[in-house]
Amino acid sequence: MKSFYTLIFCLSIIIIDPWGVSRGEIWTQPKVLAILLITLFNLCILWDKKSALTIPRSWKISAVLWLLFLCTGIISTFLSPFPIRSLFGQDQMGDGLLYWLLVATFTLSNTLILRRYPQLLLAQLYGFFIGGIILAFSTFPQLIDWRIDYTATTGKLLRDNILVSTIFQNHQPIGLYSHRGHAAFVLATIGVMAVASIQLRWVSLKRTVAIIIPITIALLLANTRMTLIVFILGILCLLGRKYYRRLIPIVLVFLVVISFTTTTRYRQISGFSLLKQMTSDRIYLWQLASRGIKKRPLFGWGFNGFGIAYPNIKSKKNTPNVVRLGNVSYDVIDKNGKLRTLPLITYKAHNLILDTILSVGILGMLSYTALWGYYIFLLVRSSDRKMLVVGIAYLVFTITWFECAQFTYIAWWAISIYFHPNLGSLLEKSERKKLSQMANSAIGVVD
Repeated sequence: MKSFYTLIFCLSIIIIDPWGVSRGEIWTQPKVLAILLITLFNLCILWDKKSALTIPRSWKISAVLWLLFLCTGIISTFLSPFPIRSLFGQDQMGDGLLYWLLVATFTLSNTLILRRYPQLLLAQLYGFFIGGIILAFSTFPQLIDWRIDYTATTGKLLRDNILVSTIFQNHQPIGLYSHRGHAAFVLATIGVMAVASIQLRWVSLKRTVAIIIPITIALLLANTRMTLIVFILGILCLLGRKYYRRLIPIVLVFLVVISFTTTTRYRQISGFSLLKQMTSDRIYLWQLASRGIKKRPLFGWGFNGFGIAYPNIKSKKNTPNVVRLGNVSYDVIDKNGKLRTLPLITYKAHNLILDTILSVGILGMLSYTALWGYYIFLLVRSSDRKMLVVGIAYLVFTITWFECAQFTYIAWWAISIYFHPNLGSLLEKSERKKLSQMANSAIGVVD
């Protein structure tokens, strides 16, 4: 059972479908399938041991909060101009109502699994570590040749700077994800987990270094500023004040890289102010998002709300007759009665708060805030708060990014680990040593 969890958690990081015909089929759906398999396996075990389960009050409260959020999402989906899009989510993002139902079930079931079998905690964690190392190494060939995307059409061009898989040259290195930002966030998160794990004495210093080195190199070369900031903040939070002086040179290196990536030619937008350059003109997206919120404040536009709302908020004056909403374009009937196909510039507002309100409205945002707040409250009260840093890193990352089915589950997994305040103490020393030796051997193979 432990080996299965290690394998499937590793696959949730690295699995892709090379023969898929869209970004969703190649990079999103396989990872969602891995989470579905984990959830189904959790439920099977819990059903088999249902007579021996004890469900704490805190779990019941969290289940009620999840139910409130999902009920709001159901209402938003029914009221959405495009309910099917809200139900399944956009092809690449994948975080529709069904995905959130899966995440809720995954999180709640994993909490009970770890409460019943705390020895599985390290098996799951090491799956992430092995997957993270493989992901880091997968980015290096792409730095040499941007045409490598590990799909069946790798190396083939659609245009001079676009692969047949629709990956742009300036999106590389993507590793085993559909965008360098997605891959970089996963690397940063796993790096933070590794530092937390050595403090918990789950992994030896030697093995932690073996994990951190390739991840750090891959992060520095990923050309994604927010993930570097998240990684630095996570490490600083975990190591505490007494290590700040030792970390100054490392922080300076990261700041130099962040400054360089801000001024690189791939990020230069002609005629834009410094602030817009620094935010990659997310300010424009945030302005559009505010228009969408004003039009549907209570229940939003449905999941992936920005993409659904975009045709209606692009112009302040005109409200188009949208007859089709695709993954990268939409069709409208113009004033002359002709069908026009227009581009959908993005699917997200690139801010967690704005995207959530656009999707499920103010009421949905309140329930989602309550959900996060309750989990954080429980983590703060727990005997060990190390994995809380992963949740905080996720919230910081989504200030200028967004939630996506390819990686959102990782944050909820971290929360589910220490959902029970005494879960850490349930791990016997002998079991920790046994699991650590097993995982260190597995990581050694990757090394």
